[in-house]
Amino acid sequence: MKSRIVWGTVAHWRGAPKEHSFSYPVFTFAFDVDELSTLRVGPRLLAYEKRAVFSVRNADYLSGEGTIREKVERVLKAHGRNESPARITLFTSPRYFGYVFNPVSFFACFDSNEKVVGLITQVNNTFGDTHVYPLVCEPSEMPVQWSFSKDFFVSPFFNMEGQYEVALEAEGERAKVRVDLHKDGQKAFAATLSGDGMVIARGVLWATLRKFPITSLLTMPRIHGQAMQLYFKARANVYARPDPASSYTIRSRQNIIHKARLALLSVLRRVREMTR
Repeated sequence: MKSRIVWGTVAHWRGAPKEHSFSYPVFTFAFDVDELSTLRVGPRLLAYEKRAVFSVRNADYLSGEGTIREKVERVLKAHGRNESPARITLFTSPRYFGYVFNPVSFFACFDSNEKVVGLITQVNNTFGDTHVYPLVCEPSEMPVQWSFSKDFFVSPFFNMEGQYEVALEAEGERAKVRVDLHKDGQKAFAATLSGDGMVIARGVLWATLRKFPITSLLTMPRIHGQAMQLYFKARANVYARPDPASSYTIRSRQNIIHKARLALLSVLRRVREMTR
C-alpha cells in the first residue's frame, strides 16, 4: 500500500503590515488515487464513496464526472500532458463524519520513472469558491517549483496582485509542500505543510483519532481566529471579494453562511476605511 496518513504541521507567515505567524499540529492524508476503490478500513472507519468516520468523495475534487484519476488526467491533457501519470498522490483531508473543508488539496503526479510531471492545486476560499491551478512540468526530480500569477481571491487581507511559488519538496515517508506569495519583488506570505507519513492501517487511524479528535473541525474556527488577529492586532487592510473571472474557478456557490461572511467583510472594510 502506498497511501499514507501524515502527522505534521501547517505553518503560515506574513510580513506586512506587521509580521504575523502561526503553526498548528495537523494530520492529512496522502492517498494513492488508484488505491481508493479498494481502500477500506472498517467497519466504517475509512471508506471511498461511502459513509465512514473518514470518507473520500469524487464530487469533492476538481470538476466534471468521473473518478479522481479521470479528472486529473483531463486537466493534465488540457495542458499538454497527454501521457497518463503512472501514479497520483492526493494530499487532502477527507470528510470527517461527513464534514469537510480543505483550504487546499494537491494532486502530485508522477511518471513511470517516479519523476514529477504535475502538481494540480485545488484551492477553496471561505466564500464558496473553488479554484484550480493546473501546474505541469517536464519530468523532474523533487524538489520541483512552479511560479505563476495569482488569479483567485483567498484571503480578504490580500488583493489579487502577486506571484505564487509552489514547491513539492517531499512525498512518501516524508511529505512537504510549500506555497509562497511574492509582491513587488518581496515575499509577502509563506505557508508550509510538512510531516511524516505512515501506512494507513486500523491502529494508525485510531491513534490519529486519539491525537487529533477535533482537528478537522477546527480549520474554519482557526481561519476566523487568525483573521480577527490580522484585523485588530496587525490592522491589515481588508479587500472586497471580486466576482470570479477565471475559467479555472470551477465552483462558486454562496449559501447563507457564505453571504453572511461577505456581509461581515463589507462591514469590516468600511470600518477600516473610516479609521485610517
